[in-house]
Amino acid sequence: MVTQFTINLNKGEDLAEREARWRKRREIITLTFLVIIVAVLTMLNVQQYQMIEGILATKQSTIREIDRRLDSLKKTGKNISKQDVLALAKLEKERVLWTKKLLSLGELLPDEMAITYLEYKNQLLLLRMISIIKKDEKEFDRVKEIIDKLRASPLFFRDFAEMRLKEQHQTDIDEQTILSFSVLCEIERKGKGTKGRRGRRSSRG
Repeated sequence: MVTQFTINLNKGEDLAEREARWRKRREIITLTFLVIIVAVLTMLNVQQYQMIEGILATKQSTIREIDRRLDSLKKTGKNISKQDVLALAKLEKERVLWTKKLLSLGELLPDEMAITYLEYKNQLLLLRMISIIKKDEKEFDRVKEIIDKLRASPLFFRDFAEMRLKEQHQTDIDEQTILSFSVLCEIERKGKGTKGRRGRRSSRG
């Protein structure tokens, strides 16, 4: 009786083919994920632009309303008070200030970073951002880089007394790190802080 043995010479080849297919599948998944991230960042940048446009439109609407009231006072022959003129001048100054700040903010942010939320309340400007983190990059370094960049900009950082990190979170998806963080910018309170510091110094003396 003759014993027959069957040797599968294609076993190694099948394993190599499976590994190649798996690598190709991973590349497709990673590429698809990166495309989705780029699309999301693009959408957030569009929303950021619309948000800034909305803020500027509100400011301009307020100024138009004051202009209308001033014109109405002129037509009725009433005197325009000093307060009305100062209010108009203040709004015009704030409009120019915030227009320049927001435009410079958009120019300072890198392409892989976008603003997801912007709020100004009680002399505080809150910025929420999202960014892609590279493999050889640390999350803290990324946050520090953008904060230092904003602080180094005379146009943006002017009128701010302090800028600090409020919170940060990271998410890892298919070996890609996504960082979300918030930066709090405090408007400098002119007059009050200086007088307070002088008062404390004189009381100590």
